[in-house]
Amino acid sequence: MIVYLNGQLLPVAEARISPLDRGFLFGDAIYEGLRSISTPRGPHIVAIDRHWARMRSCLTEVGIDFDPSTLTQPSLDLLRANNLPDAFIYWQVTRGTPGPNDPPRSRIPPAGLRPTVFGYCAPQPPLSAFAEPPRKRAVTLEDIRWLRGHIKSTSLLGNILLTMQAATAGVEEAIFTRNGIVAEGTATNVILALPGGEIVTPALDSAPFLSGVTRAILLEEAPDIRTRPVRAEELTQATEIMTIGTTTMVTSIVELDGRPVGSGAPGPVARRLLSTLLAAIRREAESSTGPGA
Repeated sequence: MIVYLNGQLLPVAEARISPLDRGFLFGDAIYEGLRSISTPRGPHIVAIDRHWARMRSCLTEVGIDFDPSTLTQPSLDLLRANNLPDAFIYWQVTRGTPGPNDPPRSRIPPAGLRPTVFGYCAPQPPLSAFAEPPRKRAVTLEDIRWLRGHIKSTSLLGNILLTMQAATAGVEEAIFTRNGIVAEGTATNVILALPGGEIVTPALDSAPFLSGVTRAILLEEAPDIRTRPVRAEELTQATEIMTIGTTTMVTSIVELDGRPVGSGAPGPVARRLLSTLLAAIRREAESSTGPGA
């Protein structure tokens, strides 16, 4: 694997950061994940402007001075270096490493730190692999994470513990609830189809969770999706439950807490939303003239 570190492309075994880097010691860092697809003109990075806007907002909120749009060309360089047109691209920006005269582990960061920037890419299935929604089983778990879930922080211990709990239960996904309100999945947003035809996704101000790029695309492309607080008991009433994300696309939750969801198979709403998402991605790729077009 060829990775990016502070302006260099190099084999992953040669990548080195200081153990005093604040990303390592504190999880004092922001990350972003993007998806590249193969096109006749080469790799296309899906919704790149949306991803940079979200990352920029998170960096600004935590006070790390870095412009993520400068990572557009390095993203393409990573894809080419690894010969991966269909890929997941990961970027992480930490607050940086204290200087030799700075306290090594101060809660208050020293002035003038230079951010550490790391990136890698890994293979993903092409769009043609998504002939129908993937299937997963899930459990509902109480959300134990911090209250700024809209910040894409690398401090993911809460997510990891809950994901491990789901794996121990023998399923692939968890849906988090907080005080009786649905939040999100382990690394996904959630959509429900309810009796009567209502399609809903949790409102961003109803619980602390991340505003997903795939969620934003589907809200534009499928205006029948309502945003509102979603009660935990509505999960048991749903005819379909879907998790959505950059690599998840539109995945059907066919079993929740040991009980089938709807027919126990991907339903018509999931199929329609997956088709809508694929069409939007392809349309963007065909019309794009910018970097990664």
